[in-house]
Amino acid sequence: VRAAINEVLVGSPPVLCLDEFQITHIADATLMIPLFSELLSEEVSLVMTSNRPPEDLYKGGLNREAHVPAFVALVESRLRVHNMRAQVDYRDVQRREDALLGASGGQDALSDFIVFDGLSSAGADSVLGAAFEQASSGREPSQRTIPVAWGRTMSCERAADGVVWFSFDELCGQPLSADDYAAMVAKAELHTFILAGVPRFTLRSHNEARRFTNLVDTLYESQCRLICTAAAQIEELLSGMDQLCSAEAQEQEPLPAGATEHLGPARTHKHGDVTFSSSSASPCRPDTFATAEADAEAGTSMLHLGTGRDSSDTQEGIVGVMAAAIDSLRESGFASRRCTSRLLEMGTAAYRAGHEARWQKAQDA
Repeated sequence: VRAAINEVLVGSPPVLCLDEFQITHIADATLMIPLFSELLSEEVSLVMTSNRPPEDLYKGGLNREAHVPAFVALVESRLRVHNMRAQVDYRDVQRREDALLGASGGQDALSDFIVFDGLSSAGADSVLGAAFEQASSGREPSQRTIPVAWGRTMSCERAADGVVWFSFDELCGQPLSADDYAAMVAKAELHTFILAGVPRFTLRSHNEARRFTNLVDTLYESQCRLICTAAAQIEELLSGMDQLCSAEAQEQEPLPAGATEHLGPARTHKHGDVTFSSSSASPCRPDTFATAEADAEAGTSMLHLGTGRDSSDTQEGIVGVMAAAIDSLRESGFASRRCTSRLLEMGTAAYRAGHEARWQKAQDA
């Protein structure tokens, strides 16, 4: 804690801005009082933005009462809280102004967001191929090993001059984190990502949706370009995730051993030398054994996260959610709203100009 505060105090005057502030797990919650008490004792100017008012932070989280109420009291006593009820998305305003002026995202006529409804696979590849050629200045693509976080690497079959082409499953269907995406940009100096086959997201694909929002956040913050084919318009792509913002957890009786047939067809996973199965409805990650079936057979309770009144409403919910993960899932809903807004801005002429200036300067250096 002290080392983090010392970094802030280097500024003159010391100012700390925290954007999209959230508390999603108990480890973060335990740090709030020691960190912010000491920060505010040093007379640091603190500015924070959040998707929720202070009293709703970490709502329903594990052991919330032990840590968060005191933090909320500290925030409300030392900071002024402003409720920003803006009804206008100014990123969308810029996009609409571009459309009126005929500036469709830059000097060329290629759209960066291509809806493939009715477009054949060959047709989609042809469109992305033209975009790849334009972004890479006509250089021949080749296989490249891309560094990701923690010393790992991944392979890209088509890369050239800072431009890479991935399928959606390669980039968002695998267990990759925001750190991995950031490492791809920073270490490999990638400035343009071609992404084929982005689906329209539902609650069942909430893991993939969160990876996609992490990817978009990373590219946006580095002024990278994203060119993709998608199953729906930007405003509709993540609309199925919006209900997570206000979803509530409902207790569900533990399942008896073996009674998991209603959770859907089985998927096979490989963890090291071990292969095991889970249902398609289980929030199982390929790199962990924490399946809904394992929890049920161990006699632990399962939770249903949904929008309906009935806890059996699995069509509009996620089965097998651990209590400590619920707030994180709600944040996924807020992240999807931000992602939609950022995708709209990434298609504007102003964003494209910023991208070209940022990456031309990097190449010149």
